[in-house]
Amino acid sequence: MNRTTATCACLLVGLTSAGCETEQLMLQKSALTTELRKETTTGMALPAGCPTLIKSLPATQTNLTVSYLEPTKSQNGALLTDLAYTTIYLSTKGSPTTAIRVWTNDPHGGAQVTISDIPVTASEIGLCVTATNQAEKESSAAASPKP
Repeated sequence: MNRTTATCACLLVGLTSAGCETEQLMLQKSALTTELRKETTTGMALPAGCPTLIKSLPATQTNLTVSYLEPTKSQNGALLTDLAYTTIYLSTKGSPTTAIRVWTNDPHGGAQVTISDIPVTASEIGLCVTATNQAEKESSAAASPKP
């Protein structure tokens, strides 16, 4: 069993940015598209170690953008050959957790993923990202970079 580890090189929330230079594929989608709405589940349990990032948002902010780099190596350090998807978990106090599954375009990973228009209703949000391989083994939450 090869458990995928999501090592996110960059994480962007709202208007906060972290610089990344990659030559990999880019995967840009809106959370409002039919494709991602079908891949969004409410009431999911948070994986161990979630949230890895807590972000305070202005009261007027109604959506956010999340950006991260897909992992390219498994937990044991081997190059990935079986990445199926990553999952963005959003949590707020008093509300069920939301999970957005983002299918990869390459089982080797490495794509810069940007998901925009994610609806938010709270002023503080917890966020984490995991990776799942083709055998449905989900990684623990990826560590977020230091601000």
